[in-house]
This record gives sequence, structure tokens and C-alpha cells, in this order.
Amino acid sequence: MVFYPDEIEALFTELMRGYETNCNSACIGIMSNFDWGLRIGELCALKWSDINWKNETIFIQRMEDSSGNIVEYVKSDSEAGYRELVLTDSVINLLKLIKNSSQVLSEYIFCNEVGARKTKLQSLNKLRRAERAIGFEKEKGSHCIRRTVASRMNVSGIALDEIRRWLGHTDLETTLKYIYNPFREDITKKIKNNSILTANSKCIQIYSKSQAV
Repeated sequence: MVFYPDEIEALFTELMRGYETNCNSACIGIMSNFDWGLRIGELCALKWSDINWKNETIFIQRMEDSSGNIVEYVKSDSEAGYRELVLTDSVINLLKLIKNSSQVLSEYIFCNEVGARKTKLQSLNKLRRAERAIGFEKEKGSHCIRRTVASRMNVSGIALDEIRRWLGHTDLETTLKYIYNPFREDITKKIKNNSILTANSKCIQIYSKSQAV
């Protein structure tokens, strides 16, 4: 499953409301991850020192493991782990929002109001609570965010091998399993109906009818 555009918009509204209520930057983390597509363990382990503000990039180099501990990647040269991602303007603005509004800044980026790092479980619960507040018929987890990012990159024409690298996959076959249609069916039909070949076919039909009169 993926998150559709209207679902993302509703989620962002709810998450921003949550952040403005208690300065829980896990809300901002989930929003930012719709650009990054990180594993939830990677998201929760990000530090301010991972950001290169000059180059506007962020290094992915550690994660929270299944035991709740923060671990550095064993093979730092592996694309399945250590990698550098570009920061978009929207994410930079979100990160600056944390810096400007948080009373306590931890070494970790995404924390609660007193500076304690938000764990995988806590971040997942934040996503679930936001979905329930909106009224999602079926809850979608953090891995659906990764699929959404991969699918949108694919629709944008980005090469599959670049998507693989961005997600931190070792094999391209794994990446292919993350590619879905990121739009609802009604939007997909409109896209199909607006294609050049479809439009050209309709033009020919109209022209033929006009000639027959």
C-alpha cells in the first residue's frame, strides 16, 4: 500500500497540529520521511550532526535496532546503510521549525518536548494516532511511506537504480517490489485520458467527422 496525495495532505495537517500542541518533533519526523523514505529505525536515529547545512544533505549512518539500541552500520560503505540524501526546501523549513520552536535541543533530531529521543515504537504510535484521528479506514504503517516515496520517484522518471540507492537497498529486485501506483484510480483514469496518444486519437476522430459533413 501507499499513501495517496489526499491522505498525505490530511496527515500533514494533523501532524502539524500535534506538533504545535506539544512540540513533539516525532510529528515533524514523520512528515520529513515523506521526502526521505527512511526505515523507521533510521529516522529515529538521526542526529543534528548528520546534517550538512552548506551542501543541504543529510547522512544516514546509524539506526535503532530491534532491541531499541542505536547502532552504527557495520559496513559504512554499503549503500544498504550509509548514504547521503539531498534535503529539499520543505524539509529544511521543517528542521528549522524544530530548531526555532523547541525549548530543549537534543543531539537527536526527533524528540519529545523535554529532549528525549523518540523511539521506533513511539513514532509508529504517533503515525497510527494521526491516522485514527483522520479516520483512515485501514491503517498504513511506516513502510508504506517508503513505498510512497519509491513510487513517486518512479512516476517522476527517476532511474530505478537511483531509487534503489536512495532507499538503501542492495538489490534492484527489492526496489521493484516498492513500486506502486501512487494515485487513486480516478486520478489514474484522468491521466490516461489526457495522454498524448489518447488526445491525438480523439482529434483525428473529430477531424474525420468534420470532413464527412
